[in-house]
Amino acid sequence: MRCLLTLLCLLLVSPACRAQDSHFRVYGWLDSGYTSSTSGSGLLLVEPRMNRFGQEFLLNQAAFVIDRPLKTDAWSLGFYFQFFAGADAAFLQGPGDIQSSNPRFGGTIRQLYLSAHAPVLTEGGVDFVLGRQGSLMGYESYMAPLRPFYSLTYQWQYGEDGDDTGFYATWHVTKQLDLSYGVTLGSNTFFTLRDDSPCHIAQVNYWLQEEKKTLVTGSFLIGDQAVGKTTPFKPGSLATVVELSVRHTWSDFLTQVIQANLGWDQSVPRIGLGQWVGLYTIGIFQLGPKLDLQARAEWFDDVNGTRTGFATNYGALTTGVAFRPRPWIAVRPEVRADFAGVPAFGPAGFFHRSDRQLTAAVECLVKF
Repeated sequence: MRCLLTLLCLLLVSPACRAQDSHFRVYGWLDSGYTSSTSGSGLLLVEPRMNRFGQEFLLNQAAFVIDRPLKTDAWSLGFYFQFFAGADAAFLQGPGDIQSSNPRFGGTIRQLYLSAHAPVLTEGGVDFVLGRQGSLMGYESYMAPLRPFYSLTYQWQYGEDGDDTGFYATWHVTKQLDLSYGVTLGSNTFFTLRDDSPCHIAQVNYWLQEEKKTLVTGSFLIGDQAVGKTTPFKPGSLATVVELSVRHTWSDFLTQVIQANLGWDQSVPRIGLGQWVGLYTIGIFQLGPKLDLQARAEWFDDVNGTRTGFATNYGALTTGVAFRPRPWIAVRPEVRADFAGVPAFGPAGFFHRSDRQLTAAVECLVKF
């Protein structure tokens, strides 16, 4: 990590970087919201995430970013630094992160990496990343400006890997095809090896048309603790995840995402083979230049209870709007209904749980 910080500082002060001030960016955002739940107040079990406290206002994210994006037509060096604070930082902390005992506020360096573009092999060249970056998997993101809803899906919470520290390469084979491969230190780590050996992730992104209306993405993840521990069960010996998503632009006003996720973990203590599978679809309808209507339907089966703590099926329906009165501000109210095959919802530590839950939330995002 010290070597990476040193290289980043050299980039900041290098003549090449100073000569390209327009290529250097400083920005950030603030994200906060309030959630009302039929389960009551306090930390809610299982879902929703990240608005996980019922009847409570949260400062979810205060993010500050310095970066230098890569050029795509020549040899290029870049970097990305993201300091991340708030309730979401406390929730997302992993091995190597700054640890916080307060579940409502924490701070960490969520992303820190060096990048390079090499115009070799094909016209699009190859990109390299060394350090901690956001997961390659999934349509959704923990970063508020990059997700459609305040709440996130079961797949994001229980079936993917979070931010990873590692080495990644992306080959832009054609204008429609990208191939990516990475070696990481395990799920959601900050320059710390989570288990005894590294993990591996591979991804294919293919646009079906030259005009890029339909994107098909296939991801494969494997390794010891490749997916973060989320229940009292100890992790197994080898986790594997296969994920397929399709994003299609039906018109100038309608975009749809469909994503399926299948995972299993071998030799989970007291369980054996832990398995899970999920499916969701998201529709984004542009009602006007400042207003979107959004809908999401999802299903998740925690076959052995190794992800959520309950061996059952879950379903959720979410609808909301995104109102942007100015380019730098967005207000996103939503209503979400969750269902489970067993009483899985309720405040943490509360014994009278329910098999259904209704939440109503409103989020405010300010970018600067």
